Amino acid sequence: MVPLALILCAIITSSTALIGHDCSGPTLNTTTFSIVDPIPCSAEDSRINYKPTDIQLLQLADFNNVPVIQCHIEIDRTIFYCGMHSHVSVVHNGRHQYIQTTPREACQLLHTTGSTLITQAAQITGIRPNSTTTHSLTLAGIIGPEGRCDGSTYADPYGTWTNVVVQALVKITHKSYTASVKLSDDKLILKSGQQCRWQSGHCLDSEDGFTYWETAPNDFCKFQNYDVLFDGKATKIIPEDHVDPTVYSAVTGDTTFALAKAGQFTLCGYTLIKTEHPKLFVLEVTAAGRFKSKTSIPINNLDIFTYVNTKFVYVEKHVKSQIKSLYRNLMNQRCAIENQVIQNALTLIHVSPEDVATSITKEPGYLAVPSGEVLHIVKCIPVMCQTRRTEECYNELPVHYKNESYFLTPKNRILTRHGTRRECNDIMPPMDKIHGTWYRFLPKPVDSMPPIPLQSITKARWQYIDPYNLASAGIYSTDDLNRLKEHIMFPVEKSSIINSMAQGASGRAFSPGNIQISNLLDESALKKIAESTTKRLWAGFVTFGSVSAGIIGVYITFKIIKIIIGTILNGIALHAAYGWSLRLIAAVWSSLTHFCIYLNQRNQNNTSGHNNGQVPLECISVVTPNVTPTDVETAIRSSDSCSIFPTTSQTPHTQEHRTILPTAKLLPREGRCDVGYTDD
Repeated sequence: MVPLALILCAIITSSTALIGHDCSGPTLNTTTFSIVDPIPCSAEDSRINYKPTDIQLLQLADFNNVPVIQCHIEIDRTIFYCGMHSHVSVVHNGRHQYIQTTPREACQLLHTTGSTLITQAAQITGIRPNSTTTHSLTLAGIIGPEGRCDGSTYADPYGTWTNVVVQALVKITHKSYTASVKLSDDKLILKSGQQCRWQSGHCLDSEDGFTYWETAPNDFCKFQNYDVLFDGKATKIIPEDHVDPTVYSAVTGDTTFALAKAGQFTLCGYTLIKTEHPKLFVLEVTAAGRFKSKTSIPINNLDIFTYVNTKFVYVEKHVKSQIKSLYRNLMNQRCAIENQVIQNALTLIHVSPEDVATSITKEPGYLAVPSGEVLHIVKCIPVMCQTRRTEECYNELPVHYKNESYFLTPKNRILTRHGTRRECNDIMPPMDKIHGTWYRFLPKPVDSMPPIPLQSITKARWQYIDPYNLASAGIYSTDDLNRLKEHIMFPVEKSSIINSMAQGASGRAFSPGNIQISNLLDESALKKIAESTTKRLWAGFVTFGSVSAGIIGVYITFKIIKIIIGTILNGIALHAAYGWSLRLIAAVWSSLTHFCIYLNQRNQNNTSGHNNGQVPLECISVVTPNVTPTDVETAIRSSDSCSIFPTTSQTPHTQEHRTILPTAKLLPREGRCDVGYTDD
């Protein structure tokens, strides 16, 4: 049991061990500082060396120019057999057209002297350069002006004939120009659009015949793949701290650039320095000589993007130098502020020397001892101590050191003999951080939640970030830039493409290459056609809808007029039946009007049916002398004596008829007397 207890005690002791600083030892490290001398500012200011250097600025070329000569000799020959007495006759395969093979030497002779040999006996001279001429000549035999002929033997790739006369029409075309060579693909691009292998030195053009050019010797160093953009003095900017890269800068009348060194490689004894731009290289001219002489740059190698990107890089270098200057200025200002902070801390040297030491050194375990106009900073010895339990609370942390009671001061952890006693308060207890864990002492240590750390209002951290890909990247991707470049280069290839399409349309042989008819109708074009068709159909529907709306409007207008007239007529009928009453509202609905009239007629019929017990209704003839029918009618209508309802007498009533005016009679009509006229 005893060894186990010792092991547990050792574990507990080691787990509660703390690092304190003993400032009472015999050997202490002391540093003395002046508190009256000004504090110098050591701002970061890297020194830069400027060195004039002879350089060559090289650009990786995409194209090169090569002189080309072309010879096209087309022969249309006719063979006749020359018989006895100069009689001629046709022979088998006597008419043929073909292109004569022109070797390199013959083509060069044609371009140099303007003459060529068709056969050993037939020569054409006086041919103008870069022209097309037609010549008529006799290839074999003799033909006299008087019609005499002498035959001879003739042979060509299509047969051999004897005792014949051969006449031919020769068409000669020869050209010389400068063709472009795409170095990356080893392709030479002719004016006709045909592409030939550059290193072969010759090819047969489908339009201009046999084509020849001089090939470059085997260039393992690839000197022809570079163009010299600048050859002269430049400034080599070398920072001493080697943090920033070396920069080559040149500002002349028409050349301005500033390129940083991004690496280097060796090419056939020359050390080429890589820059931010993948197509630009710098060569420092040494005793070994120059990489190559400066010549005119092919127009196809003038890259507008490289030109613009180098300007951006130059601007970036200039802005960088200005920002660095601003940064050094800010650091000087910051140093001045820190000096003021140190001066303020020195004012507390006699009140709290240990806090002054911690403020200056930014580390615990230091003690400041003022002495006259100097300040001694004592570095205390770090020692191991253990926490101890007490019955009272202290501002300092109670510990055991060398089996004696000590206290660790807050923050700087210096061992002292005496501590500052305070009341134990659960609300605001003393707290210490031991091995990364916060404890409250009440006075026993208790685990506690960590307090909120103090935070500065601002964190001034600034660092310049190099745009490493400024020369090779931008707002467009690499594919976009390549497509834009091809768009700019399209006029160069336009004539070749048109020529190839014309050859294909005419049925002649041509090299299709990348020409595809599907490229003429892309998805957007098909979509546009569909949208146009849809718009036309929709316009037809709109027109039809407008006409239909007009017809419907006329129909509705007619119906409204009909309803108005019907309503008026219904109102007249209802007024005649009922007079002025609420039933006039029914005039709006024809069916309701008919129903009201029907009710009125039914009521009248019912009223007539109730007179069964009365005498028959008869009209009485009015006897009025010297009265016209009109007067009779007026009198009857204005008189109340003409009633169709006689009294209900039970005695039979006989009507006396006295006819005074035979042309006027009273007729019963719907329960009232009316005047009728007759011819009686």
